[in-house]
Amino acid sequence: MWLKILLASGLLWMSAVVTIPAAEPRKLPALPSPEFRVAEVFDNRLEMWIELYATKDPNVVDYATGRKVLRVIMNPDGTPAYELAPNPLFIWWGRALWKDPEEDGINGNEVIQEDNVIFHPNPYLRLYRDQ
Repeated sequence: MWLKILLASGLLWMSAVVTIPAAEPRKLPALPSPEFRVAEVFDNRLEMWIELYATKDPNVVDYATGRKVLRVIMNPDGTPAYELAPNPLFIWWGRALWKDPEEDGINGNEVIQEDNVIFHPNPYLRLYRDQ
C-alpha cells in the first residue's frame, strides 16, 4: 500500500516538474534612439557619462547608460568636452543593473551585475537642468 502511494506521489511530482517551463533568460533591449534621451551628464564621482532615456512615458526614466569618460578636454571658452568610450559599460533597465564587460555594444553578451536595483535619476536630472 505504501509503495503505491509513494509511486503515485513520485509520478505526480515528476509530472509537475516537467510541466514547469524553464525561465526565459532576460535579454537587454537595444539602446534607445537619441530622441528618447531626456538628459546626459558627467558624473565626476564615477568618471562616467550618464545618459537617461524615457522610452514609454516622457516623464519617467526607464533606461540609463553609463559610458567611461576617456578624456576631458577644455574648450577655449572654458567649457569641458568629453571623449567617451564608444559603448556603455553599464546599463540600467528593467530593475537590473547590466554590465557589458567587453564594451562591444548590446549584442547579447551582457550580464546582470545586480538585480532588483532601483535607479534614481533625480540627481542627474537636477544636474542636467542646472547646466
